[in-house]
Amino acid sequence: MSRARSRSYNLRFGLALAVILIVSALGADILAPHGPYAVDISSVMEPPSRAHPFGTDYLGRDILSRVIYGGRISLSIGILAVLISGLVGTAVGALAGYAGGWVDEILMRFTDIVLAFPTALLALAVMAVFENPTVTKIFLVLGLVGWAGIARLVRAEVMAIKSRDYVTAARSIGVGPLGIVLRHVLPNTLGTLCVALTLGVAGNILTEAWLSFLGLGAQPPVPSWGSMITEGQFFLTTRPWVCAFPGLAILVTVLGFNMLGDGLRDVLDPRLQHRI
Repeated sequence: MSRARSRSYNLRFGLALAVILIVSALGADILAPHGPYAVDISSVMEPPSRAHPFGTDYLGRDILSRVIYGGRISLSIGILAVLISGLVGTAVGALAGYAGGWVDEILMRFTDIVLAFPTALLALAVMAVFENPTVTKIFLVLGLVGWAGIARLVRAEVMAIKSRDYVTAARSIGVGPLGIVLRHVLPNTLGTLCVALTLGVAGNILTEAWLSFLGLGAQPPVPSWGSMITEGQFFLTTRPWVCAFPGLAILVTVLGFNMLGDGLRDVLDPRLQHRI
């Protein structure tokens, strides 16, 4: 029972954090006490106080407000990128796994080539090509370079499912390949796919953060957690709040989505149920 409670705790805690973060990002216009671009020269580098709970930066901008608005940028990139990766990876993996033969061979060799390059390094190389990186370019790049792992995962699931009795029965009554894949195969991969996509959100947020830290992500003055850490790194020893709170926001977000992914895996994977 203790393992069951632990798994339930992971799911509930991760889901609660994810919901809070998403709600705060969507409601940034209401929740943020100040505008993310509001400059107040009289309040430059103020420590955390009642007026500015997270302090201010070198332009007197409220860090709490910028962290809240930065969550909108980071979460939108993380979620949109993983949706693109999920669509591409699912299409490639399902086609390779169900068709087999030379189709599987060609698609998987191409997938192996993509997997040979670390996703973060490949994203860095592609983003470095753009003269003016934008949020749209970031999630498109992250989505289009992060599909290979999902394709491998979906292919393995499809290969295991396509030989089951209900798929054979559907094939025997004349259901075409597309109908079998859409109605009988892919719905049974959703559990594993949901876990992979949830964990992928956390990975994309981390990648966006360090791309912004290197100057290849969201460009100033757009509030991004990575760029806020870059701006505050020079004041780390004297005014640590400038980059500590954006870093803490990244930590909490990644922790929440990782715990949510672990909890979903424990709930949706039937192979783990007998261990409870």
